[in-house]
Amino acid sequence: MQLFQQMQQEGMAPNKFTFVQVIKACAGLGRLEDGRLVHEHLIQSGCKSDVFVVSSLVDMYAKCGSIEDHGSENSVTFVGVLNACASVIALEEGRCVHHPIVQSGLESEVFVGCSFIDMYAKCGSVEDTWRVVNKMRS
Repeated sequence: MQLFQQMQQEGMAPNKFTFVQVIKACAGLGRLEDGRLVHEHLIQSGCKSDVFVVSSLVDMYAKCGSIEDHGSENSVTFVGVLNACASVIALEEGRCVHHPIVQSGLESEVFVGCSFIDMYAKCGSVEDTWRVVNKMRS
């Protein structure tokens, strides 16, 4: 966080890679308030649509026990993240968002379930695909 703040003070603009690392640090240290500040700066910078950045944010909020405080995390957001993971074959990132989705109670929504199936199938994880299919209501 100190290096991140120093970058800003020296006029250096962080990129998506910087944001991912700082967000991961906040998650690992359980520093929710710092994570929220980074998230605000991220929104201002325009890097908020990158799949890795979004996955890091979801992971950070979940690890800090604040998934419900992150109001923009609804089924539409999660579907977008899963679709992004599927399009770039980012299996590990898709798996990172699975737990927060389950915690939020959105896993059983049809669009979210279908997005999981699509993501796992495109990433070549047949076992995960079938696990989601078997959990779906319809």
